[in-house]
Amino acid sequence: MIVKEFLSIYKSDGIVQHISEQIRQAKSGQSFHIKGLCGALDTVLMAATLPEKTPYLIICEEKEEAQYFFNDLQSLLGDASVILFPMSHKKPYVWEEVDNANVLMRAEVLNVLSNFAGQSLVIVTYPEAMTEKVINRKSLVKNTLSIRVGDKIDRNFVAETLNEYDFERTDFVYEAGQYSVRGGILDVFSYAAEYPYRIDFFGDEVDSIRTFHPETQLSIQSVSAMHLIPDVQTKLIQETRESFFTFLPANTKIWIKDQSIIFDVIEQYFEKGQAAYEANSSSDINLLNKPEERWETIKSTKKQLQEFVCVEFGKRA
Repeated sequence: MIVKEFLSIYKSDGIVQHISEQIRQAKSGQSFHIKGLCGALDTVLMAATLPEKTPYLIICEEKEEAQYFFNDLQSLLGDASVILFPMSHKKPYVWEEVDNANVLMRAEVLNVLSNFAGQSLVIVTYPEAMTEKVINRKSLVKNTLSIRVGDKIDRNFVAETLNEYDFERTDFVYEAGQYSVRGGILDVFSYAAEYPYRIDFFGDEVDSIRTFHPETQLSIQSVSAMHLIPDVQTKLIQETRESFFTFLPANTKIWIKDQSIIFDVIEQYFEKGQAAYEANSSSDINLLNKPEERWETIKSTKKQLQEFVCVEFGKRA
């Protein structure tokens, strides 16, 4: 049995259709709790009720659980429809302990949301990632260079922009933040993409854009557009931060597992950040932001959640 047939069985079920209709008709600020989900039924229900042109944000209890949800939903919906939003720092205010792969994934999610065009989309996250504020939308748009097939653009201008973004020029591109120029071909690895891009120029016109594998250098697929952004953790670190919720489309439906547990984690995380800030405030370390400017609080999180339809599941209502 293929996945589509499997999901169609659930989509045709009366109870699933009723839940799907309730989610579709619910208005911002409404929330309800679904009981009786066990095993992998929660991910199956999410996949079966996912409306067209309506994103789902799924907040799991912890990182490991989010990874399981991510893998299950990818199997049900396809890799292109499901993305993971992880945390970037391992500890609050320990700036050197940054997971570069996670920083790349966070930038990719922000880029997808900034250019959301009504496609099927599920974002999986967990409290530690959600409570970490992100670069504000205005600064992200200002520091994004979008290139589309057919655009007339000077290659030197692109190279100068990449230099301003602190991209490194190399012979071959193999990690985010690098670019190379070979005749009429420009390879660049954006911080907002899983794979690097290869741009073919015909004079000053963009003839084609393809993604390619950094190890084999072989093309993966052709795309109509690409978006280049700098490293938001370093290049744009001075910019003001805002809640991740501000990037979500207004019609996003939020699934929350055991909301009270998630609030407990957010409170503990903020208190740890506050303690680290106070411990370092008397030292020579230059802290860029106060805790409330860098991290979400329970109060701010609850306020943001009230602007969306929330579907609670788990043991606690």
